[in-house]
Order: sequence, then C-alpha cells, then structure tokens
Amino acid sequence: MTPTNPDNWTDGQNPTVNLLELQFEWLARAGRLSGMSMMVIDTDLVIQYYDKNILALLELDAAINYSSRNLLEMVEQLAIRGDFGPGDPKLFVELVRSQFAKSETKKHSDARQNMRGLDFLTPSGRRIQFRMDMTQDGFQVLGCRDITKTFVEKHALKVAMESSHSGYLIYDMETRQFRNQGYIEQNSLDHILGSKEFTKSIRDHIHPEDFKKVKDLADRAYAQKESWTDTFRTVNSRGETIWVKAQATPQIAESGTVTSYIIFYTEVTAQLRIQDDLRKAIEQSEKSLSAKNAFLGRLSHEIRTPMNAVVGIADALIHHNGNPGIQSKLELIQISAEKIIRIVDESLEHTKLAESKIQLDPHASSPRSAVESVCALWEQKAVENGIDLVCRIDENIPKTIVFDSYRYEQCLNNLVSNAVKFSPAGKIQVVLTTIEKDGKRTLATVVKDNGIGMNEAQLANLFEAYTQADSSISGRFGGTGLGMNITKQLIELMGGKITVKSELGSGTVFALTLPIQADRRASERRRNTSGGLVEQMLDDAAPATSEYSKLKVLVVDDNTTNHLVMTSLLGSLVREIGVAENGIEAIAALDNAEKAKSQYDVVLMDIHMPVMDGIEATLSIRGADKSYTDIPIIALTADPQYQQRRLCKNIGMDDALAKPIKLTEVLNALDRVFAKVTTSELAA
Repeated sequence: MTPTNPDNWTDGQNPTVNLLELQFEWLARAGRLSGMSMMVIDTDLVIQYYDKNILALLELDAAINYSSRNLLEMVEQLAIRGDFGPGDPKLFVELVRSQFAKSETKKHSDARQNMRGLDFLTPSGRRIQFRMDMTQDGFQVLGCRDITKTFVEKHALKVAMESSHSGYLIYDMETRQFRNQGYIEQNSLDHILGSKEFTKSIRDHIHPEDFKKVKDLADRAYAQKESWTDTFRTVNSRGETIWVKAQATPQIAESGTVTSYIIFYTEVTAQLRIQDDLRKAIEQSEKSLSAKNAFLGRLSHEIRTPMNAVVGIADALIHHNGNPGIQSKLELIQISAEKIIRIVDESLEHTKLAESKIQLDPHASSPRSAVESVCALWEQKAVENGIDLVCRIDENIPKTIVFDSYRYEQCLNNLVSNAVKFSPAGKIQVVLTTIEKDGKRTLATVVKDNGIGMNEAQLANLFEAYTQADSSISGRFGGTGLGMNITKQLIELMGGKITVKSELGSGTVFALTLPIQADRRASERRRNTSGGLVEQMLDDAAPATSEYSKLKVLVVDDNTTNHLVMTSLLGSLVREIGVAENGIEAIAALDNAEKAKSQYDVVLMDIHMPVMDGIEATLSIRGADKSYTDIPIIALTADPQYQQRRLCKNIGMDDALAKPIKLTEVLNALDRVFAKVTTSELAA
C-alpha cells in the first residue's frame, strides 16, 4: 500500500484514485467538519495518512514529510521541543500499541476500541488533545484538535467552584439518578456531598433531619415545573455535617415534561458559622449593654441617695444659715455634687438611647412654657457669669402643640447650658419662632451666643459620643462629651433636626426644629364653649402660691438621712412634718391623722422602699374610700429616668422630683400642686 499525501489528492471522481485514497479523502472531509485533524496508522505504527493541519497543531516543521514514517519518529520530534504533557511523550506510543493488542484479543466482528482523550502541551502553551479509534480493518484513526480555549474555560470554572466550594449536579427525573457522577469524582466534590457513589438515592446525600423538608419543596416545584432554592445539611465522606445552599432549575422538553434538574450548590458552612457567631456576639453585646444599663441605673440610684443629703443639707444651710462666710463653700459643695449627678445621668441616657429604650410621650403642651422654664433655670447662673441672657418668643407661637415637652426642654437645656459655659461675660439669645415652608409649619428654637466658637474640625466631631469639640474642654470645663450626642438623638427621635453654625472666636448658633402637630383636642374644646370664655379665664388665672406655714407635710422615705434633709429644708417653713419609713407606715399615719382630725396637706413619697414601695402606697391611697384619697402626692425618686417620672404621674401622683432635692425645687413643686388644686376647684 502506497502512502498518500493529501496535497496530491484529486477529485474523488477521478478513476485513478484507489479505494483507500477515497476513504482517506472522506476521512479528511469528516475531520474538517468536526474541527479535528486526522491521522491513520497501521498495526506497525506506520503513518499511512495525516492531515497537514496536524503539523500546525503540534507545531512541527511542515517541510518534513511524515508519510511512511513510524509514529515514534513524530513523537520524538515532540520530545525534542520540550515538555509536552504529563510524563514521557513516548507513553503516547505505548498507549497506541496497547490499543492494537486489545484489538487482537477481541475477535468478535464489532471489535471497535476507543481510548480516552490524551492531552499534550505545545511549546507555545496550547493544549492539544488526541482521541483514538480502532477500525475493523486493523487501522488506528487518531483525531487531533486544539482544546486550549475549552480547557481554560473548564479549568476556570473548576477553580471558581472549588474556591467558592460550589458545584453542580444534573438529576435525571426518569432514572432518579445523577448524570454527572464523573464530574463529581473528577473535581473531588465528595468532600461536600459525601459518597462519590451518586447512583444511590438522593436521600443518601441529605441530612436525615432535613430530607423531608427538601423533598417536599422539590416535589412541589416539580409539580409546578418551577425552580426551587433551599439551604440544608449534608454529611460528607468524613462524617462531617456540611451546610449547602442549592438552587435547582428544571430542564423542560418540548412536550412540557421536566426531564431533569440542574442543581447548582454552594457550601455555606463557614458563612452560617460566621452569622451564628455574629448573632451570638450581638446577643452577648445586647446582654452586656442591658447589664451596663441596669448597673448605671443602680449606680444613679445609689449615688443620688447620699447626694441628696449632701445637696439638701448644703441647700438648707444656704437658705437658713445667716453666716455669709460659708455661703460660697456651700455653693461649691452643691455645684460639685450636681456635676457628679449629671455625669451619671448623661451616661445612663446615652446607654438607653443606644439600646433604643427611650420612649416618647407626645402630649399637648405649651412650647412657650418650655422655653421660658429653661431660660429661667439658667438665668441666675448667667448673671453670676456676667452673661446677658435674653429670651425672645414670637407672639404667633401656638399656645399648645403636641410634642414631648420634657424631651424638648432637655435638648434646649443642653444648648443653653453649653452657651452659658462657653460664653464668659458675653450675650446669649434664645429665640422661639415658627417657620412656614411648602404649607408646613415648623417650630424653631435658636440659641445664639458670642462665645469662644468652633472651627470646622471641631464642628465635624461635635455630635460624636464621648468627644468634645476641643480636647482641652474636658479639663477646663468638665463634662462627659455626651450632651450634644444625646441632644441630636432625642430631637431626631421626635422627628426634628438640629443644625449648627460657628466660627472660632465669634460664637455659635444652634437651631432646633420640630414639625408642629396641632392640639386638636384643645381646638375642639374651644369650639364647644361659648367663645372660649372658661378657657380664657383659666388661661388668665394666676397660680395661687401656697402658704407654706400652714402646711402639714408627711415625708415617706426608708432612709433616715433623707428625713433629716427634708426636715432641714422645710422645718422652718411649714407647720408640721411627719415621717414614715414605708408605705404601710404612711397609710397608718394618714389614718391616725384622719381620726385625730388633723389631716396632712401633702405627702412627699419616696419610690423605692421595703415592705410597701411608693407606687403601691399611692395606688392604695388613691383607691381608699377615705378623706385623704385625693391628698396631693409628690414623688421623690432617686431614679431620674423619664419613664420613671412619667409612671409616677400616670398612677396618680401629682408631681415628681429627682434626688438630690433643693429647697426651691420642693417649693416650686408645692406651688404647682396647689395651683392645680385651685384651678380644678375653679373649673368645677
């Protein structure tokens, strides 16, 4: 048989072309259609035919004619050019020989052998694949093609899946088996899904506790011909529990039947562990925050009890001792004690805000009164510091709006406090007005001072917790650095906003804005009265000042030091002071006074007491069918928390004071309480 070279071939209709050449011609055409370059060798490994394109693929010299040469000679040419694959390229020749040997052992008529593809690398880095097939007439057909692009894509997919602990499966709905078992084995993905024997039931690859959930989900999706997604556990070949997130997409035939599902899966064990650790960390953080909040609450209570004695006795001496030589020292004691209380209160308030435990109490209240009370609070301090404090209120301010006046006063108090602190011998203006924009009215409170001011860097950190505009401020003026942070959080919690403008050495302007919610109930009451006459009378009625010298006061507190404090503050002002150490004793004292027809006029009630606390005592008094049922009760609490004070009023107390208590605070509370009594009698 004479070897042929395809360059010399002519048209297949030429009668001079023998049958073998015709077969080679059709083989060449088939190779071109399949994208492969073909080679034919006989049992002696002699090359009978080769497509010239194979030389280009293998990067061999096209000038060399390999016809009639042994296959080993071509392989040796490959070996000279470098490392062309895994192991000795001569292994390729041995594999071809083994194919012939296998063919000789099988004498049946359909002795066709196929060898799995064998890859080689060319000098330029291209990957070439050979596939072999034995023909019945003893020839071996070798197909050669460039698989570089396919290999790179598959390798990239493999790297991506292995790095992300992902893979895919094809589940045949007819056979109920996985089609791509070889893919799983090849990529060693059994570390995720367990046994490599994927011909077993799918039950073998899902954790027993999760199987029913996954099966029910998959069955429903199959019935609806839909995709499904789930996260479940598997047990790998080492017996480890692995979490997998799977997404299954149906493959639907033209008949509408779901033939298979492509299941893409990703191991999410690490992510779930991180999430679980994060959840536990958050829970632990919340517990720690709650514990810190509870500790600060107890700390505030415990500090206020002895501070009540310090502040109260100092205040009593200031008001009732005529020695001017000790006045300044007593005032220093009071100021120092109040600073300690403020530090604890701000820390507690910030913690509650961080824990989202602050609850607002929006109600109809006067914004004018809120601003005036804050200005009045700082008026004396401003005078002492040589500051001109001016309060300006627009006449068009609504009499009442619905807002949390206590929290608004707290915000404004922080601003005025800072203005007084940082404006020595200066001027402070507090302006209350309204702004109307796009048909909406906004309450605006402006605090302007000509104090030390701030630069841009200081403004940037102004509202950060535990920071102050200047690192030297804490040493010069004190403070926790929480006031502005608390103010910002509170005003935003109320739906408002705080803005600031400042220039170093030229003062600062703060503005609090709050959406106005009209007091509809007040408007309704005014519409239902004859021209609002009664309301006008009540608005114009001046609060009656109580005559302290005629009052009989019952002080209820389990701390005897607090008895001394209240006696020192009020002893020279009121007619009589009685004491009780708990709620039971307080009720007994009221009963005895009723029997003796010498009833008490007011009760100063501590909240935390043994036997019966102040809340229980108040409820008992208000629920009793006695002459003292409506006696004014003023709470004295070492828990200055807003919710605690609101609770006192909600259960029937008339007012609430936070320890430590000063004389002016007690007298103001008495004025308010008895003013309410007078107003109620007038309204009746």
